[in-house]
Amino acid sequence: MSIVALGAHSLKSLRLSWPPYAGAAVALAGGIALITLATNMLGALGTATGGLDQQTQRQIDDLGSLFGIMAGISLFLALFVVSSTFGFVVTTRRRELGLLRLLGATPRQVRTLLLGEALAVAAVGTVAGCLLGTAVTVPVLQILHRAGVTPVLLAMPSQGTGWVIAASCGVGVALVGAWRAGARAGRTQPVEALREAVLERRRPTVVQGLVALTTVAGLVATAWFAPGMPLLFALLVGMFLPIVAVIGANAVGGLLYTELAAYAGAVVARRDPAAHLARDLARTSSRMTSAVAAPVVAIMAVAGSMVVAVGATADWSEGADRAALTSELVVEQADRPERIQDLPGVRVSDVRHTAQVGFAGERTEVEVVDVGDAAASRSLRATRGSLADLHGRAVAVTASYVTDLGGRVGQTRRMRIDGRIVTVRLVAVVPDAPNLWSDVIVPDDLPRIHRVARDTGTVFVRTDAGAEVAATAQALRGTGAEVSTGEEWVRTVSAEARATNTVVLWVMLGPAGVYAAIAAVNAVLIGMSQRRRQTATARLLGATPAQVRRTMLWETAFTGAGALLVGGAVTGFTAWLVRQAVVRDVPGAPLTVPWQALSGITAACLVVLLAAAVAGAYALRAGEVPD
Repeated sequence: MSIVALGAHSLKSLRLSWPPYAGAAVALAGGIALITLATNMLGALGTATGGLDQQTQRQIDDLGSLFGIMAGISLFLALFVVSSTFGFVVTTRRRELGLLRLLGATPRQVRTLLLGEALAVAAVGTVAGCLLGTAVTVPVLQILHRAGVTPVLLAMPSQGTGWVIAASCGVGVALVGAWRAGARAGRTQPVEALREAVLERRRPTVVQGLVALTTVAGLVATAWFAPGMPLLFALLVGMFLPIVAVIGANAVGGLLYTELAAYAGAVVARRDPAAHLARDLARTSSRMTSAVAAPVVAIMAVAGSMVVAVGATADWSEGADRAALTSELVVEQADRPERIQDLPGVRVSDVRHTAQVGFAGERTEVEVVDVGDAAASRSLRATRGSLADLHGRAVAVTASYVTDLGGRVGQTRRMRIDGRIVTVRLVAVVPDAPNLWSDVIVPDDLPRIHRVARDTGTVFVRTDAGAEVAATAQALRGTGAEVSTGEEWVRTVSAEARATNTVVLWVMLGPAGVYAAIAAVNAVLIGMSQRRRQTATARLLGATPAQVRRTMLWETAFTGAGALLVGGAVTGFTAWLVRQAVVRDVPGAPLTVPWQALSGITAACLVVLLAAAVAGAYALRAGEVPD
């Protein structure tokens, strides 16, 4: 049979088998909409280039990493969900494919037929996804600006590049999903056309088993090296580990998810016949159970792990700030901070200054310090080298800067200050304290630095021995400045950082959560369309409509419980991993469990499952027979 004939047959077959493929098109369109949105958000950053101050431009540049992570998560979910959906669709057509094999079709022709159908579905899903992603870009950019994530309102970028990227991903994802499904379909035996029911395979293949074993080996190795893992590396592992774990779990999902669902329903099954039937269905319908569980596991594991990793970073930052800050009082929004030193009760007035310079090939914000004042108020000290050398043409960097970009004590580098090149020598490495000093620290007598240094309005104050802190604070407030204790200041800064992180995470993961809901509902609807004869048989045997729908609800509940267990386990492992690195770096770091964010993610997963259950129960009405 020629390629043209196979293509024509693919279109005819698609018209006859459109209901399950409609679900695949919806899944693909949702994934492409996510990718289009992420690409547009990255492109929107390029529209905000003119007339911005350096701080705003730096914030815009930092958002590139955020939107890049969002694009990566979107692509992963699209590939993950669409591949699973195509596999599910092929399974529902097992008898039809067996009939083709019975009529003489070769495995290669079956695979080519499915690829042709996938191309047609990809065309529809990609166009719909690109249009949807473009339509929601402007509202999302407005929400980001109102939430304070973007310092300026970003404009809609040109759609040419975004659509090309999204369309390429759409076709690629669809073909990958169809290729995996087609490989299994090509092994369909002609006898399948004669079977009324097919027992779905639960045992993983050799390749799937190897993928799962590799994942387990990676998790064991990670746990082994966790106690000595640097914080930055632990955070990177914590971001990619959930994706690897989800891939490994999905490889053996036909066995893992079904067994967990059966275990979750063991107690209820003894008390309710509908629950007993639901437990058996969840265990034997491996394709549907896996298709419903997969997006829930992905969202729970990826979102939960990112939440705990970001929370652990905030704990590390708060612990480092609290350990370093020795100032009893912190003054902000001071009009003339240099006059604070003259107030009664003030021993050290450490005015914070920063400057924008060219360093290591890019614009960098550096901390400009009086070494003596910073050592007295912020415990600035050297872990390598000596702060006694931090004067003149010298520079110090934090430990995390060395980890990220390298550097050694004694090394010389070039720094562009106010348009002039100044050669500086790295004289010290200092501990990290993200809210107390920048990654790069220069002395206030560095040539030309006074031309670009600016007062941030923050002053760290040490009081005289025997002076009353409350009285000194009252005197400081008399200048019109805001005054807080050192402990209050650290707590406030940490709370603001956590609030910003929460907004950013919801922006990144919110669209992915909606997509997971669509995918789960889609999987249930595809599965229910194949159970109409089974439902009608149950009704003829005396089952009431309420019992049939209750069975569907129980089945989804058991599947969801198993999925939440897997996702929660991955989240817990990530939390333990990152916490090990945090306490190793900052022994006194607080432990803050982001219960609100984790509860929100769990609630979102429950909403996904509820929507899937309701959709499945509604779909079963078509299979009911009258009394």
